[in-house]
Amino acid sequence: MSARAARYTSVAIVLHWAIAFAIGFMLLLGFWMHEQAENGNASQAVFDAYQLHKSVGFTILGLSLVRLAWRLINPPPPMPPHMPAWERFAATATHWAFYALMIGLPLSGWLFVSAGWSIHDDAPLAVPTRWFDLVGIPHLFGLDRASADVRGNTAEAAFTAHALMAFAIMGLAALHVVAALKHHFFDRDAVLAHMVPGLRAPAETEAAPKNAGRLAVLGLGAALIVSAAAALMFAVLPALTSPPSAPSTVEIVEAETPPAVEEIAPAEPGAPSAWRVDARSSALGFGYTYEDESGATDFNGRFTRWRADIRFDPENLDASRVVVTIEPASASTGVAAHDSALPGAEWFDAAAHPTATFRTTRIRARDGGYEARGDLTIKGETRSVDLPFRLTIDGDRATMTGSLTIDRRDFGVGAGAADDLISREITINVRVDADRVG
Repeated sequence: MSARAARYTSVAIVLHWAIAFAIGFMLLLGFWMHEQAENGNASQAVFDAYQLHKSVGFTILGLSLVRLAWRLINPPPPMPPHMPAWERFAATATHWAFYALMIGLPLSGWLFVSAGWSIHDDAPLAVPTRWFDLVGIPHLFGLDRASADVRGNTAEAAFTAHALMAFAIMGLAALHVVAALKHHFFDRDAVLAHMVPGLRAPAETEAAPKNAGRLAVLGLGAALIVSAAAALMFAVLPALTSPPSAPSTVEIVEAETPPAVEEIAPAEPGAPSAWRVDARSSALGFGYTYEDESGATDFNGRFTRWRADIRFDPENLDASRVVVTIEPASASTGVAAHDSALPGAEWFDAAAHPTATFRTTRIRARDGGYEARGDLTIKGETRSVDLPFRLTIDGDRATMTGSLTIDRRDFGVGAGAADDLISREITINVRVDADRVG
């Protein structure tokens, strides 16, 4: 390990400012993305912003590891001799906390996207991660193949940690700036000048001697940082200026109004209750595997427009029934190439078949839960399918989760060149939160 230099090396300075800009950009973009997600904006521009956010995050991780290694090999300049012990300790602790956060933030983000779970919809949302669309990034710990509970809990914990670390690094950055300005304007020492090229410490009477190699590295580094900043702003501009997409909607078929005899008559004894779906927390999704020469990638999507007529009573399963109507044109995976193809004639042919339906023919208790057998009609083809599901009813609130796997070719979905790239088996995932209305 080399002795302490009088100034930071040019490489350390370039890495410092490159990482500082990237983190500032990521914080602003991250808060904007979170706001869009909270408002239900699922436009292509927002999806592209998420992909950019992940790519810059991995870049920060790489640069931070290089910066840490460089610091260990090239120790920073010594602190001014007038600094008291507590201030030296605070400065050292702040710097190491920065390193922990610079590495921990992208790692927590990596863990979050590896889980492939939407915390806003509480549903699977596996989207592959590629560094600037050049190199595929693997999922950590095989989380994409874990159970729904593991993925959901991991995503929630990772997102919480990511958010807390974002606020922590903002606080540290503010403290860091205030301390640097204090050193320059009040202590009048060289702490700030060590990291800002061309800045002379207040106590210095003459400029440091010029070094051609150092100036070349600083100049090249400045050019790269400015070019990267311009490229990032150009990339994110469409997302910031595009109008938000319409939020996902769930259309509900209202319960039939009972006949009026003076006042509203009670429902016929023993008749199944009608249930109104809670659009905020319900989801109808699907999963598939895309495989090409680079390997297999699991994708998850959802239908954003569907409606349900639910009449259910666990004590009267014979009379219970469910009819779900789906608009295939609303299929969304977050991948532009897939989303533009799905409504087409080769896939859902939404123009000729604007709706798909699932109508139960029997509901029975099975294996500690329930099973709904019904007719699933997609693209004009009808097949009998079984949907096992779990159900909890708490007063007038019910939560149902279930999934089934179908062969898309049974319904004539998928043809042409892309057919061999998409798995035949499609998993349909259902989560319904509903309130009793009669």
